[in-house]
Amino acid sequence: MNQKSQTTEEALVAGMKHLITVMPFEKITVKEIADAANVKRPTFYNHFKDKYDVVEYILKQELIEPARTLVSCDMLEEATRLMLVTMKKEKEFYIRVAKIGEDRIFHRIVRQLLKDLLLDVMRERMVDDDNGNPMLTMDNIAEYYAYCITFGISKWIQKGMRMDVEEVLEAFKVLLSRSLLDLIYRRSGEQNLTNIAEK
Repeated sequence: MNQKSQTTEEALVAGMKHLITVMPFEKITVKEIADAANVKRPTFYNHFKDKYDVVEYILKQELIEPARTLVSCDMLEEATRLMLVTMKKEKEFYIRVAKIGEDRIFHRIVRQLLKDLLLDVMRERMVDDDNGNPMLTMDNIAEYYAYCITFGISKWIQKGMRMDVEEVLEAFKVLLSRSLLDLIYRRSGEQNLTNIAEK
């Protein structure tokens, strides 16, 4: 991508981000995005298919790509922290994006982008996908963890990002590293019978 094209793309992104914070997404038109970027309407289509494509581009460039290197280095917690901090810095924008459409476009896009990222990392690190259990394919594992992380992020946003980032990360660690039975016993005050038997 040449410098002029990149500058135009950045202007369109900035225009979209501003519009989302001042008006309902449903009412934003391509012409308004182009006007906000000070370019002509046909120029918009040289870079994006539609306004949804701009949102996906923003989520990928601001949340997923910066986390890629960290995930590749086994730093999933740090990658998740970076995503949460980025969203909190632009709280109003991300809260509004999370409310777009009845089909939960934010949840759908972020989940797919995260799944793709996790799959890329797994394919680089794992020898093959044959583990003897058709439920435990790389695709299924990536989708499961992407869904869990996206679910947690969406709930945090829905609550107005009031929870501290470190509290959210702690919740992620518990949910992603413990079994359902462990969580039940932890809340009920009972000891895990499995753990007792192992002792």
